[in-house]
Amino acid sequence: MIRLVIVEPEGAYNVGFIARLVKNFEVDEFYIVNPKCDLEEAKKFSARGIEVLEKKAKIVSSFDDAIKDADIKIATSSIADNKGDLVRKSIRPWDLEKFIGNDKRTALIFGRESVGLTREEIMKSDFLLFIPANPEYPVLNLSHAVSIVLYEIWRIKSKSSTSSISADVIKLIEKYSRDITELIMETKSEEEIEKTKILFRRVLLKGVNDNEEGMALVRLLRKIYVKLGKKE
Repeated sequence: MIRLVIVEPEGAYNVGFIARLVKNFEVDEFYIVNPKCDLEEAKKFSARGIEVLEKKAKIVSSFDDAIKDADIKIATSSIADNKGDLVRKSIRPWDLEKFIGNDKRTALIFGRESVGLTREEIMKSDFLLFIPANPEYPVLNLSHAVSIVLYEIWRIKSKSSTSSISADVIKLIEKYSRDITELIMETKSEEEIEKTKILFRRVLLKGVNDNEEGMALVRLLRKIYVKLGKKE
């Protein structure tokens, strides 16, 4: 299941175009966080996607409300892979295959036209996705970025078979990566612990190719956690 999340959009035209894309690519859920534009005005740009704005779009007041029940949260940004900044290490649209599946809710999160997503919002996400473009001008229009990512997901879902990780396995990997990090870094600052949790979780999930590998990893993480806990 795909949930598209647009955070504080500022242009009614972009919201209208995105509503059309939700219709084009059969997006399951569409959340708009605290819109800064006129949604009635957006309908003028939505064509046959007008029903998306009228019936499907869910307006919420906070970022947390939009992602609270998602199994995988993927933020997007045109600023990524800065040296030394682990929070902004990114994946690419073609890396999405293992995170798409009917048994889990994947939230794709896009930020404001002017400033994108905040660092705090990115840290609350599991991954940061970057769309490669001309290094001299990598910033895409919001609706264009949404279209590229949704098309990639449409292509993935249209394949005869995909190697996907189940929602339960993802949750267990997240749990043990978090618990292990807290055990071994209990004397560190809260910020350093959070950054390490993000890095550890991302590295583990990126390295798993299917559910069988995921379960093997979960068993190993559980043993590591038990050993560390007893040692403590």
